[in-house]
Amino acid sequence: MRRADGSVIACAAAGQPAAAPLLVCHGLADSRLSVSGLAGLADELGLHVMIPDRPGTGGTDLRYLRQVADWTDDAAVVLDAVGAGSAALLGISGGGPFAAACAARLAGRVSSLTLISPLGARGWPNRGMAPGERASLALARQVPAFGGWFLGGLAALADRSPRLFMRVVTTELPAVDRAALYEPGMSEEFVAGYVEAFRRGSGGVAQDLRVLARPWGFDLGSIGAPTDVHHGGADNTVPPRHARLYAEAIPGARLHLHPQHGHFSILNAARQMLAPLAS
Repeated sequence: MRRADGSVIACAAAGQPAAAPLLVCHGLADSRLSVSGLAGLADELGLHVMIPDRPGTGGTDLRYLRQVADWTDDAAVVLDAVGAGSAALLGISGGGPFAAACAARLAGRVSSLTLISPLGARGWPNRGMAPGERASLALARQVPAFGGWFLGGLAALADRSPRLFMRVVTTELPAVDRAALYEPGMSEEFVAGYVEAFRRGSGGVAQDLRVLARPWGFDLGSIGAPTDVHHGGADNTVPPRHARLYAEAIPGARLHLHPQHGHFSILNAARQMLAPLAS
């Protein structure tokens, strides 16, 4: 897809084009390749899943974002390109604020908002976050270019030695998340999505870190779309408290806690979470 200036937005899709549209905002240091985990559900539930790479990530040309809300212009381009007057929005982890921005700024084009393990704003409580995750995020938010460079170094490791990369990034995860990431095919998908995020360098991820650490440019209280917030009780990547704060801030939002799940294992419950969006 192309923006008005001719620059490219890369987008992966699954399901039938005539099915109910679902626009997905991928997590931090992830990419459109995460569509592979939703392909089966797209056909089963009657959804047309679309996952665009954010600016500078994967196959999407970099463009400057001053704040999270600026990304909604790209979302509108994707919806226009597929002829979707409106769509359901799904934000996963670091993609949560971007999906919420669409619900606030593109209100007439968002039929519903689903947030899974959404990362909150700077200053939200980080109690329960793994020490390494908390320190890395704090540093990345202070110096986003360094944060992007550091995560890009992990991507280089993932490309050279996927097994060592997996050992490094799963060290502090709860057992339920480690088990989920080592299910057949999952580690390969996880590594591929991570490596792809840095295909054009670390600038895209660094920009995500920068805008996530600043005021987002919209008010969660302005969201009028029906909203569901899902979070794992064992999540130590993004604290469950963030989900509660989203649910408290968005009018009428429904909070769904999954006590047995962590940050990654909760995606095993995707059928349950996305079934209400089925056509």
